[in-house]
Amino acid sequence: MSGLDNTSMTVRASTATAETLSQTDYVLLLTPGAATAVTLPSAATVQPGRAYFVYKTAAAFTVTITPATGLVDGGASTTLLTGQVHCKRFISDGTNWFTISEYDALAA
Repeated sequence: MSGLDNTSMTVRASTATAETLSQTDYVLLLTPGAATAVTLPSAATVQPGRAYFVYKTAAAFTVTITPATGLVDGGASTTLLTGQVHCKRFISDGTNWFTISEYDALAA
């Protein structure tokens, strides 16, 4: 968990076209008005097992998620699907990032 009291998930909303997740973030709610880039922290700088949710609340634009260093799911970046509400949960193994759960509104 993240947040000031470690009993709840920290939720932050953004309409920016570039976001960098920090140690105090847990859930990032994006309402993009254009293509958006999100940077995960270096997996080596967070505790293994650290998780983040990146949730796109508007359907129109692509969100590209890239780690500061290392890989995400074996590649340089991953995306949230264009044309629908989409969310991915990422977890660190201390070196790289992995998608451990995913939600998309069309498949629900």
